[in-house]
Amino acid sequence: MSVSKHYLNKEKTKFDWRVVVYIPTGEYDRFGKPKKKHQHVGYFSTKSEGEVAERKFWNDFEAGTLELNKDATLEDVTIYYLDFAKNEGKYAKGTICNYEGYLNNHFQMLKYVPVKNLTPALIQKWRRELFKKGASDHIFNGCIKFAKAAFNYAIELKQVSTNPFKDVKSVTIPPKLRNRFSMEELKKVINTCEQQFPEYYCLFILATLTGARLGEYSALRPCNIRNVLKKIFIDKQITRGEEKNRTKEDASTRTIDISPKVLEIIQWHIERYNIADDDLMFRADKGGQMYAKWIERKFAKLLKACGYDEKFCRVHDLRGQYVDILHLCGVPTSYISRQVGHSNTHVTERTYTQILKELSDEAGELVDNKIFGDDEDEEK
Repeated sequence: MSVSKHYLNKEKTKFDWRVVVYIPTGEYDRFGKPKKKHQHVGYFSTKSEGEVAERKFWNDFEAGTLELNKDATLEDVTIYYLDFAKNEGKYAKGTICNYEGYLNNHFQMLKYVPVKNLTPALIQKWRRELFKKGASDHIFNGCIKFAKAAFNYAIELKQVSTNPFKDVKSVTIPPKLRNRFSMEELKKVINTCEQQFPEYYCLFILATLTGARLGEYSALRPCNIRNVLKKIFIDKQITRGEEKNRTKEDASTRTIDISPKVLEIIQWHIERYNIADDDLMFRADKGGQMYAKWIERKFAKLLKACGYDEKFCRVHDLRGQYVDILHLCGVPTSYISRQVGHSNTHVTERTYTQILKELSDEAGELVDNKIFGDDEDEEK
């Protein structure tokens, strides 16, 4: 229905009439059905006024005199973008949930404002009100990222002509210092994991010594392991319980170099748990995929077994541990950046460390020596 009630309060005692129409795009989906996009016409005091506006809209549309961005509101632009994000399959469930949360919880002041009225002064006022209500810097940055992306998408499709959030700067948030294990501590944690949590051992090694993200090693299959080349091919991820045939970013689709010892542990895991070539490397008790909560709970138990508080560090922080190890081994940021799947070295430097050293030709063997104590000098 194009004309519907739009309630103005939670009690649903006050409302106006909202007119939304769906216009053809001239494109078709894979089933041959014509694609349509929604266009907000406006709000009206009575239903009859809304119906008149709807008829006028279609008359103008058929005559080719309609300005599609004339009365568009921030809500129209963002909802249209969310529809794209949900149906194109390029966004993780978590990202979409975050975007919906920003729109529903943090954009009330601007939600129904026409794009033409979104002035820098109004956006600045919205920002002040947002922080007054206790929103964090992360929330504000998320809102700005969402708004910029939505308006850029609308501009690309010629729905609007300007991005009112273009010059709004995100808040600079200093990186948090995360706990790291020393090399001696890490050796002890690895030994404890091998002895007390064998079902978690390979997973923990991948998390610590490959730089793969949790969602990436959760989606690994034996067919992704290149034994001869000592590489892991990353092209999928599991996020919020759903396997995606893509990675977080384009740069995240990559091959990861692994050391001989890491390859040995992977092969041991495959043989011990009888994993077929196309099966997931890590599976739940009933044969389903491994969930992030299980991985995090098992890591918390490992920390406690080693005498650490279960909040000493997160599973995700093991990526930073890996970066530290490679730097300790003399590996430069350019190589590390490719290993962990960052789009550029600046991300690696900003996120993990500022120490830069020269690349060693024996990086894999050096990691083994540092972690597993194979160094000939140490044996002497």
